[in-house]
Amino acid sequence: MNPIQNIQNDRAKARKLGDTNADICFLALTDSDGRASVRTLVLRDIIDNRFTLFINKTSPKWQALSSGASYELLLWYSSMQRQYRISGSAQALDTEIVKTNWQRRPIGSKYLDYVYEELGNQSSVISSREILTNKIIQLKGSQSPDDMVTPPMVAGIELVATKIEALDLNMEDKIHDRQVYRFDGTSWTSEILIP
Repeated sequence: MNPIQNIQNDRAKARKLGDTNADICFLALTDSDGRASVRTLVLRDIIDNRFTLFINKTSPKWQALSSGASYELLLWYSSMQRQYRISGSAQALDTEIVKTNWQRRPIGSKYLDYVYEELGNQSSVISSREILTNKIIQLKGSQSPDDMVTPPMVAGIELVATKIEALDLNMEDKIHDRQVYRFDGTSWTSEILIP
C-alpha cells in the first residue's frame, strides 16, 4: 500500500508507452491573496515521498513556495488513464544537488537561466520576443556551454507528500477507482473514495 511505488511504476510504464506526460507535472499554487495559478513543469525525481522540481528564484512560483503557499501537484498519465493529486509541504533543495543537476540540463535551458540574470526575472514583461532571442544568441556567442556554471538564482524544491489521491479511469466496469493515501511520517494509510 505504497502510493509512491505505484507512481514510480506508472511513470516507468508511461515512459515505455511514449506518454508525453511521463516526465512532466502540473503544479497548482495559491498566492498570498489566495489566488490560484497552475503551470506545467518537468518532474525531475521522485525519492521516497519527495517530488523534486527545479525552478528559478526570480519566478513567481519560487516566491509563492518559499513563503509557504499551499500547493497541489498533479500527475496525469493519459496512456494509462491514471491521475495522482499530491499535497504536503515544500522545502528548498540542497544547493549542491541543484548545482550537480543543473549541469545535466539542456543547453537551451541553461542559456535561459543566464537570461534571467541579464534580461529580467522570469515572467517579467519584455516588448518583443526578438529581445529574448537576441539575448540568447548574444549569450551563445560569448559563453561556451562547457564554461557555464550554475547561476546563483537557480534553485530546487522538494514537494514532500503527506497526501496522495489516486484516480484510475481505466476500469473494465467503467466505475472509476479512487483512493486517498495519507502519510503519518512513518507509513501510508489508504481509504477508498466514491469517484
